[in-house]
Amino acid sequence: MYGKRVSENGKRISEDSMSTTALTEAKQWADALMEAEWRGRKDRDGPVRYRLSKKTGVPESYLYRLQYKTAEMKDVAGSVYRSLMLAYEDMCERNEKAADAMREQRQTLRITNEAHQKSA
Repeated sequence: MYGKRVSENGKRISEDSMSTTALTEAKQWADALMEAEWRGRKDRDGPVRYRLSKKTGVPESYLYRLQYKTAEMKDVAGSVYRSLMLAYEDMCERNEKAADAMREQRQTLRITNEAHQKSA
């Protein structure tokens, strides 16, 4: 059973399919983080990759490979996978907290507005 694992259904799963899944996830996370880091029309890939590299600790060259040379890659390093996953989860969490704060602010404004609209 070297190099193989058995799934819950009893089917054999190769490590190759698991590593390509991890590579696909890492690429998706890197793309989403790059898009979130993008500052506008005149911002280029290089500076965006640099800023993302500083935030996540993933080398710029690895981010470049994930962006442009994924077809040549067979797997992704565990430390890169983990760093991208944590950065992506942090970005999602911050986004949801901001959405909750905006929702709360909107409810407060709606209540205040209804109180002012009632006839005296």
